[in-house]
Amino acid sequence: MNTKALYKLIIDLIMTVLILIAMACRLTGTTIHELLGVSLFVLFAIHNILNWRWYKSLLKGRYNTLRIFHTVVNLLLLITILALLLSGVMLSRTVFAFLNLNGGLFARKLHMLFTYWGFILISVHLGMHWGMIMDAVRKKAKLTSANRSRTLALQIMAVLLALYGVYAFFSREIGAKLILYYTFDFWNYDQSPAIFFVDYLSIMGLCVCVTYYTVKLLQRNSAKNILLHS
Repeated sequence: MNTKALYKLIIDLIMTVLILIAMACRLTGTTIHELLGVSLFVLFAIHNILNWRWYKSLLKGRYNTLRIFHTVVNLLLLITILALLLSGVMLSRTVFAFLNLNGGLFARKLHMLFTYWGFILISVHLGMHWGMIMDAVRKKAKLTSANRSRTLALQIMAVLLALYGVYAFFSREIGAKLILYYTFDFWNYDQSPAIFFVDYLSIMGLCVCVTYYTVKLLQRNSAKNILLHS
């Protein structure tokens, strides 16, 4: 992995952690929440600058199912982060308070909606690059040879994580939040913060697993199509 690819990978992982912490606004407080949001946007801007060639290539070449999938996810993530920034600035009480904007209920609804879509899309984006992440980890750990026991253990862990992720997805009513069924996101002060992060990490793991294997399936189908038409 070259230096640029490593930087992009590190930025992706930091952004993933930041959006997870930012979702616990009631734990961090408004000021830290807003600073996390600004940091997230700055990292996203750097990420896009590092991937500028991808934007230049959008109108070039042929599009197969896998490329369409990547493109749609990336563009939706771009729109989501921009919407989060706009609504966040409108709601700001500290960092952008000098602008004296009052987004009101509309900005609050917008911010809540795109927070959950941003969480899902960043998780999917991470899943699209999970193979590269695993390769980097294997090289760093110098795990050059295949190990069936290790592979089986990791697969079992992934299945268990995904299963708990399904439970957490429904118990946290993520689907309802993605369609803005609820106007406000109520925080349960009786819950342990650790449970909050475990639940959302498992939901993230579910998205990563589903995306990773979807990408593998699309890659397989793409390779078959190339062989059939060669």
